[in-house]
Amino acid sequence: MDYFQFIKKILDHTSESMIIIDNQSVVQYVNPPFLKMIGLTQNQVIGNSLEDFCSNECDKSFFMKISDDLQKLDLWQGTIEFATPVNQTKKHASIILNLELEKEEPPLHLVLFPFQNKVESENFDDLTGLPRVEIFLDRVDQAIIANRRDKSNIAMFLINLDRFALIKDGLGRGYGDKVLKKISSRLKDSFRQSDTISRIAGHTFGLLIKVTQETHSAIVAEKVMQILSKPITIDNQKIVLTASIGIATCSDENEQKADNIMGFAESAMHHVKEKGGKMYHFFTIDLNKTARKRIEIENDLRNAIEKEEFSLFYQPKVDIITNKIWGVEALIRWNHPKHGMVLPFKFIPVAEETGLIIDIGRWVLNKACRQNSKWQKQKLKPLSVAVNVSPRQFQYPGFYEDVKNAIEQSGLNPGLLELEITESLLMSDVEESVNKLKKLIGVGLSMAIDDFGTGYSNLKYLLNFPISTLKIDRTFIKNVETDGSIAALTHSIIRMAKSLDLKIVAEGVENINQVSFLRDHGCNIVQGDYYSKPLPAEEFGELLKKGKILK
Repeated sequence: MDYFQFIKKILDHTSESMIIIDNQSVVQYVNPPFLKMIGLTQNQVIGNSLEDFCSNECDKSFFMKISDDLQKLDLWQGTIEFATPVNQTKKHASIILNLELEKEEPPLHLVLFPFQNKVESENFDDLTGLPRVEIFLDRVDQAIIANRRDKSNIAMFLINLDRFALIKDGLGRGYGDKVLKKISSRLKDSFRQSDTISRIAGHTFGLLIKVTQETHSAIVAEKVMQILSKPITIDNQKIVLTASIGIATCSDENEQKADNIMGFAESAMHHVKEKGGKMYHFFTIDLNKTARKRIEIENDLRNAIEKEEFSLFYQPKVDIITNKIWGVEALIRWNHPKHGMVLPFKFIPVAEETGLIIDIGRWVLNKACRQNSKWQKQKLKPLSVAVNVSPRQFQYPGFYEDVKNAIEQSGLNPGLLELEITESLLMSDVEESVNKLKKLIGVGLSMAIDDFGTGYSNLKYLLNFPISTLKIDRTFIKNVETDGSIAALTHSIIRMAKSLDLKIVAEGVENINQVSFLRDHGCNIVQGDYYSKPLPAEEFGELLKKGKILK
């Protein structure tokens, strides 16, 4: 007996409705409880598409969404509305799973209809149409089992509407019911089919999601609060809602049950209530701190852009043979109103993740070009200013226009602008990267590979890219004195880069021994605190007037 026949034999004797479909949603197997549920015979179902038995509500896009979720998550949960032979429609809670078959066999999917023998009103809330708490908890338990297999995490949110009793008392129960229906619709429209949203009780909703990183839950909580903050107008009466949100997470390592997790989320929710509501709280204290810090940085970054709290500092690149300034790199700093000067490593990752890096990067480009143009107008030594470009900024469709506008509006000679990008960024899509680089270089600027050695480290491969400068990462320079293998590798990078006719810059130079090593091995351009820390524009201008740095 093969595996498929074995599965069918088991399903023939289950009390729950189940069918098996292929990738095109064609029914390959159906068990007796399903036939009873839908009111058709086996011959009428097998060989036909599941779509044929559904109402108009379940169109091709509906089944395409199911297919996408199965590919990404191996699971789909939702409601399928069937059309019965007597022209009625009935919704059924459904779960679709990928069946683990041999690789050579075509993929199949198991469709389950849990609780179909119960009256539908026992499963779904009459007012909102959302699953009741029993189904919600059952799906939590199923998710816990799946997560142990997949080594993943879930998060449960309990969302309690603040001061809802005042709305019902002041505007009537009927008005309150309309508000609950409106909120339910917003929540359903804002999350994936694979997420579960439930009306737990009264004006408390539950949300179950799969999380991939610890900050994801905080982002979702912020999303819920934004959904609720949009004004609701019913019967010419406008209101704005807030909520107290309790969040509990469960990893594959924790032996938890749905009831336990709900208890944790409820404790967190009550903590918010005690603090006056209008916020969220994690049951896990460490996660709470991490996620809140990230959200705080994001919010502060948005204010920083509006209030122009950023500034640029400039660090010289020095020719160690002549001690003359050879170039300069523009480095962003954030003058936070509470925390003082904040270095990039603390806020750039958040800016990159949220997309704020696009606006920040545009500001850096404009500022650096204007400043270098100003130095040229002061008849100071012409030198190239280097600007770091993040992955998201480089991939942004409007990046080329941002660069072009920065050059044109500042009046800077494009030959005096250098863009620094990482090697890993280039390797993510080689063909697309080459096309973008050629277009940028067509403006007249130059390109440099930053932090070389931390990624692919294939110098010959870099011949594919129109770059002119290679920057050796500071981690190499830091260890050239103490680690023989690092010293040999650094020497090899310098030698090969020179053979490819690339300019070489060593970054992170902090002492005379590192300078001596680089000089002895043919790298004459360095950047680091040994010669100068990053300086404000005015101080760097004074340094530039001298033309060289004496050590």
